[in-house]
Amino acid sequence: MDCVVTAGNVKVLAKAIHSLSKIGEELYLEPLPDGLALRTVNSSRSAYACFFFSPLFFQKFVTTATTNFRCKTPVKSVQAVFRSLSSLDRTVERCEIQMSTQCNTLTFTLHCKHGLKKTHNLSFSDSESLQAIFDKDSCANQLRAQPRLLVDTVVHFPPSLEEVTMSVSDARVRFRNHMEEEAELGRTMLTELCLSAEEFDLFTVNQSVDITFCLKELRGLMAFAESSGLPVCVHFDLPGRYCLPASGVQCE
Repeated sequence: MDCVVTAGNVKVLAKAIHSLSKIGEELYLEPLPDGLALRTVNSSRSAYACFFFSPLFFQKFVTTATTNFRCKTPVKSVQAVFRSLSSLDRTVERCEIQMSTQCNTLTFTLHCKHGLKKTHNLSFSDSESLQAIFDKDSCANQLRAQPRLLVDTVVHFPPSLEEVTMSVSDARVRFRNHMEEEAELGRTMLTELCLSAEEFDLFTVNQSVDITFCLKELRGLMAFAESSGLPVCVHFDLPGRYCLPASGVQCE
């Protein structure tokens, strides 16, 4: 694989990688004829995320990988390539990404201003297929909101909080910190926020339900969605099944 990312798209790519780093420890790469898929999954395999970049996202996109070629590398190693998010668009003019299947090497070359060039050589290993099987059209409930609404909601929960419960009815959505049944209510602070249906761009609820999910993964998606100005759609129904938040994961 040989591709080039230019201008502001370098920062978009970097933010996607930083978002994935909040979910899993491994970055799964799959170069395809119709684009590049970046995926990750958490250690318990309860959270999965994918960003798909079409060839139009790149200035140059060439892949000669064999069918079904997939690889993985530590996401922290790739994150280190794009360490300074705030200054990327001012210092980096383009980023070349090359993959050598003979040497098992993934090379990132950052062409910066004033002729400075930074090269990062990362090793990778072959990986299994990583794909979540989820039919969002079969979900009874769907919400769509601007990322700022959700960011302003979750900011009230402490960073150390692991899980949050979302309760949905036909008129409102409540977010509260998840509490175990055996927790001592008198010694635990309960935080709850309520959003009315009018605050959402789309509010389709056919089944009232309470679902609990990890807040860390949601915050990772929110950071990308807010910086990109993309709405967030959530598809869900019964507890125990997947909850699918999605936001502009196909980039062009």
